[in-house]
Amino acid sequence: MKKIDLLGLKKILIQKKTELLNKSNNSHGRMNIDSGINDVGDEIDTASQNSEREMYFELVANDKMTLNAVDDAIVKIEKSVYGKCECCRDVIPLKRLKAIPWTRYCIQCQEKLENPQK
Repeated sequence: MKKIDLLGLKKILIQKKTELLNKSNNSHGRMNIDSGINDVGDEIDTASQNSEREMYFELVANDKMTLNAVDDAIVKIEKSVYGKCECCRDVIPLKRLKAIPWTRYCIQCQEKLENPQK
């Protein structure tokens, strides 16, 4: 992989990391503010707010997984092992890395992981 491509992908990864951290900080503060508002209300309000909290925690978990993958990708760049599929060890095409710079697998291995019966 060309050094210019690698630098561009690292820049995208750092931007994504910053975006996820900012999003997490902003939503964490909002959740703390919102949690004190529910002192009075009927069962429907409570159920609605509980549903919103569950969705919030699911989104946070997804962001945490993405953040971990982004961090791993940055470390791989620094160790000069970035861009290889963790399953088959083939080079991941640049087009895929540009679409999802934190990907760990080539398309074929990703499909096998998502659809094991094939």
